[in-house]
Amino acid sequence: MNIKSSKCYKFLSRNGLIVSVLVGVAVGFALGFGLRGVGPSDDAITWIGLPGEIYMRLLKMLLLPLVVATIITGTASMDPKSNGRISAVSFCYILVSVAIGAIIAIILFFVFQPGKGVEIAAADYSNSVQRNIRTSDMFADMIRNFFPENIVTVCFQKSQTKYSASTRVVLVNGTNSSITDEHKFVSSTSSLNILGLIVACLFFGITASNLGERAELFIKFFEVISIMVMYIMNWVIWLTPIGVASLIATGILKASDIETVFSSLGIFVLAHSLGIVFHQLVLIPVTYFITTRKNPLTFMGFCLRPCLSVFGPPSTAVGIPDMLKTLGENLHVDSRVSNFFVPVAASLARCGSCIFICLSSLFLTQLEGMSIDASKVVIIGLLSTAGALAVPPVPSASIVSILVVLTSVDIEVSNVGLLIALEWYNDRIRTTSNATTIILGALIVEKLCRSSLQVAEDQIPKEKPIYESEVRVLVESEK
Repeated sequence: MNIKSSKCYKFLSRNGLIVSVLVGVAVGFALGFGLRGVGPSDDAITWIGLPGEIYMRLLKMLLLPLVVATIITGTASMDPKSNGRISAVSFCYILVSVAIGAIIAIILFFVFQPGKGVEIAAADYSNSVQRNIRTSDMFADMIRNFFPENIVTVCFQKSQTKYSASTRVVLVNGTNSSITDEHKFVSSTSSLNILGLIVACLFFGITASNLGERAELFIKFFEVISIMVMYIMNWVIWLTPIGVASLIATGILKASDIETVFSSLGIFVLAHSLGIVFHQLVLIPVTYFITTRKNPLTFMGFCLRPCLSVFGPPSTAVGIPDMLKTLGENLHVDSRVSNFFVPVAASLARCGSCIFICLSSLFLTQLEGMSIDASKVVIIGLLSTAGALAVPPVPSASIVSILVVLTSVDIEVSNVGLLIALEWYNDRIRTTSNATTIILGALIVEKLCRSSLQVAEDQIPKEKPIYESEVRVLVESEK
């Protein structure tokens, strides 16, 4: 009896976070559906969602120093020649993985036809989402944000194209007529420019790598910041069960007429869920086996904790510490690769999001009763791929990309409000798929760049990897 109790205690101590998060998910669903019958007031819903809001605020507070310190220390620890190869391989993997998400979504759409035979009045959702944005301007803004003009404002501001309208009266055939002129200008909006932040950190990290001993103090400074942020993040992550329960319960309580919504979108949700399941439980394990010739079930077990950490918020960036810990402790990926690839991929690798964006765009096109030919499918697939790369690692950001895709093919976007009703579910499952894609990508990048890393090790003195100290701090704190 004592042996069994001891084994049970050891299991719970090793997997306490996973078990507690699962309990938090169950409590969130039970609380949400249980209170829907009571009809709580807006004030009550606010207080129910307050723990989740505080949890999100704590995580977002740590994201900026985490990304900055991790990228700088990761790139500074690599040899410049190997850094160039790792960067090229990383971005190729990210682009291919996102494009695969669009292909999966297109196949799912033609198999399930989620919008066929569904009649929904657009007027019921006409005021849900309104946004005036053009595809060309989105791409131009994305390129601008890659190269920020101010290293300070990049932390809280990014470039965005805006429009202003002016009306003038002209005389036409003796009659006064009003003509509205639209003016386009580049302005800024309050938001973290994650793309510009990554580029700036890459410049500093690569420069520090080239300077060698002269930049030693600079590198040590960010190493200490990285360890401290990891330490604090480890404390905050244990609040995940409470935050998850609060966020899920609030999402369910805020959904209006959830029975009708589930009935209307049942096939769409099924198609999206099966797409995520296929990608995460079939495609990724098969790719892992082909790449490493090792048991994919063990790999998926290692991915469980990072997936649970991103499931609650839901934000891929929140899972960066757990991804780094899994890659370092369990999968033994070179820290020079993981410290560079994980933050970059957390901002760009959106395979799960691309599945959602592409499938949603095709679904809403079908709801409008429009014919979908091959050319339109290809255009939506390409736009979804590009849009997914520009999605920031924050909850529900994919909705904006859906609007961009639909506007680009001249489709009314009033029914996007339907997707928001179930965003609390769709956002979470696609975020876990993004996290698994990132972990697999780090393994593949290390394998493809192993020769460059070995050359770098032979040319420079061997030092203790940055991540080992971080892991030691985390393990000691857990004990």
